[in-house]
Amino acid sequence: MTYPMIFMLMNWWRNMASSNAPFFSIVIPIYNVEEYLCDSLKSVLLQSFSNFEVLMINDGSKDNSVNICKQFIEKDDRFRLIEQENRGLSGARNTGIRHAKGTFIAFLDGDDLWHKDKLKAHYYLHQLNSDVSMSYSQSKLINMDNESINLQQTPKINNITISDLYCRNPIGNGSSAVIKTVVLKKIGFYCQKHHSDMQFFDESLTQSEDVECWMRLFTITNLKMKGLAYPLTVYRINIQGLSSDYKKQLLNWLKMNTKVRNYNPNLIKQYRHKALAYQLRYISRWAIIKNKKKESICYIFKAIRIYPNILIEEPTRTIVTLGSSLLLIILPKTVFHRLFTFAQQKLGRYLQSQSH
Repeated sequence: MTYPMIFMLMNWWRNMASSNAPFFSIVIPIYNVEEYLCDSLKSVLLQSFSNFEVLMINDGSKDNSVNICKQFIEKDDRFRLIEQENRGLSGARNTGIRHAKGTFIAFLDGDDLWHKDKLKAHYYLHQLNSDVSMSYSQSKLINMDNESINLQQTPKINNITISDLYCRNPIGNGSSAVIKTVVLKKIGFYCQKHHSDMQFFDESLTQSEDVECWMRLFTITNLKMKGLAYPLTVYRINIQGLSSDYKKQLLNWLKMNTKVRNYNPNLIKQYRHKALAYQLRYISRWAIIKNKKKESICYIFKAIRIYPNILIEEPTRTIVTLGSSLLLIILPKTVFHRLFTFAQQKLGRYLQSQSH
């Protein structure tokens, strides 16, 4: 880094520190996550970059989550609690966006974690790339027992197109993205059927709502986005939870397609088969993990049939998924899962749990 650049960054830092408005508004949807919430909030409290506000959106929790939030409010006046009746993940995020005062909004789910330098890295990225309105990072994956599952999301980080968002979703999860507030608020809309407040994430979608939001954002604003080549997000995988309900996920993905077709029909027409194939391959991997033999082989064969080029574009991931599906049928369950675990450890970069 050159001396003029260092001088510029020092000036930016001083100007920002003297400003009353926070640079980041951190939006944290909270719903019955008492077991993980304290660690999530600690990962925010320990950030090496300090100019932020924390908007904790309690979405009708019935457990001890609210009391945990209040403990952090007592420690640090940057933390704020906003309570509402249950409206789902999108509804909680929307409430946070409406209350945000920061220049950028960063999203963190209540059971995920951040590396201590996440906000600092995003700050520098945006200061050095003033034309970039949205950024994201790589992610490490852990299970519900805080154990690493030896996988990372390592997506494409440069020259992102709307077809990348549709087919591969490089952002990867709901705790990775950072977006310029004024740009995000350009895509707000009203839907009386799902509350009278302005929405940014579509509250009629229970899954794929983030991908739909990113594509609408890209379509309306033609924004530029860029990734960080560091695993600064820790994404928790719940095998039994919403993200692993693969049949429901496929239905919501198809519903998302219908919505995107309304404002970007050419995208759907041109890339639907490719995007569906990657989605089916992703679902096949979830079926493997859940020991669903017929479903796993059915989904991966359907993916190859719909879009044969998936074998050319990403041969290793596709062949490994296909081979795992076949072995799941042939081998005893215990033997297969030992081999599958070994493959995850040795071929993690190929078996990433990216969006697809």
